[in-house]
Amino acid sequence: MSDLALTKDKLSEIKERSAKYLLGNYAPYDVAFKYGAGELLFDTNNKQYIDCLCGVAVTNLGHSDADIIDVVHKQADMLFHTSNWFYSDEASLLAEALITNSFPGKVFFCNSGTEANEAAFKLVRKYAISRDKHNPVMLSLKQSFHGRTVASMGMTGQEKIREGYGDLLPGFEYVEVNNEESLEEAFERNNGNIAGVILELVIGEGGIIPLTQSFVNLARKLTQENDALLIFDEIQTGMGRTGKLFACEHYGIIPDAMTLGKALGSGFPIGALIVSKPFSGVLGPGSHGSTFGGNHLAAAVAYETLRILISREIVENVPALSEFAFTRLRLLKTKYPIIKDVRGMGLHIGVDFTIPSKSIAVECLQEGLVVNSTADTVIRIMPPLNIGIERLDEALQIFEKVVIKHS
Repeated sequence: MSDLALTKDKLSEIKERSAKYLLGNYAPYDVAFKYGAGELLFDTNNKQYIDCLCGVAVTNLGHSDADIIDVVHKQADMLFHTSNWFYSDEASLLAEALITNSFPGKVFFCNSGTEANEAAFKLVRKYAISRDKHNPVMLSLKQSFHGRTVASMGMTGQEKIREGYGDLLPGFEYVEVNNEESLEEAFERNNGNIAGVILELVIGEGGIIPLTQSFVNLARKLTQENDALLIFDEIQTGMGRTGKLFACEHYGIIPDAMTLGKALGSGFPIGALIVSKPFSGVLGPGSHGSTFGGNHLAAAVAYETLRILISREIVENVPALSEFAFTRLRLLKTKYPIIKDVRGMGLHIGVDFTIPSKSIAVECLQEGLVVNSTADTVIRIMPPLNIGIERLDEALQIFEKVVIKHS
């Protein structure tokens, strides 16, 4: 039997084993990746792909970065985990770096973005109850996505994420994206009971929709006037994705808390809640915790990720790559009416079609380009922040080739 036949059988073997032993809560594309290098992925048949999904905005530095691998090896030789019953050099260094590069405050570490949002929810509720808001309401946006645990599902403004689970936690309401009247009306209707507002500054899963400056300004104004907390969910927009280290820098607004995950650990699971100084005492000893949060290995990898982003000036190069990508994609929009809109920020890009986009994502994969379909009609394009201009051009050529087939 040839090597080619063996590798084809490998994919079948993986699919069969997955169907037999994994819960069917995912619908994966018909490929299994074997290894990666930079912006490239290779499957079990050694076929090459340009990765413009980055594990859904996770591998912002691409794959197999030598410095990240070196830190994993060195830390694995020393300690993986001891628990939060003890001090950690790695966690304290990471916390210091995050605060130094964001805003004054303190940090809680966990394992994922959704856990960071759970912690943010507890922060908001605890503060509200301490201020005699006994029917606290958390506002979020329709089309938003904040996770799949019970509280983060409640914060998520997409009904399809919440349906099928019966009654969830009370105290969540949803306002229209970028609709200032809707936001003001929610505050008026709840008569002083708004405890917090959580915002994705660029709606991700809901279709790559940047929030307007005036809408975010209003959210800041109303939360301050009503003694409510403003939370920025930067799980997908953080760590350089939008052309700033954190998307809130584009808006010139410091939140009361910010959640991180995804790219913070370059693929190693870690999440963080950064709480601004005025509210950093709300979650005191015993109020919240995480067994694995901030363990030695995860914190070391995240610290190195942040160091690389800053020291190599990777974030500073994103605007030029972004301009190139948006210019090309907006040109495609003028040529092919099937493209309804091109929007986003930095290398957080959405192409909205007049037809369902799943088939476009599948055909891109067949042509060697990894993207994904979200919000039914949107293709999400999120390459590594250090991708070369030539490779980005190659990726966009593949994308145009697929668009032509559907036009």
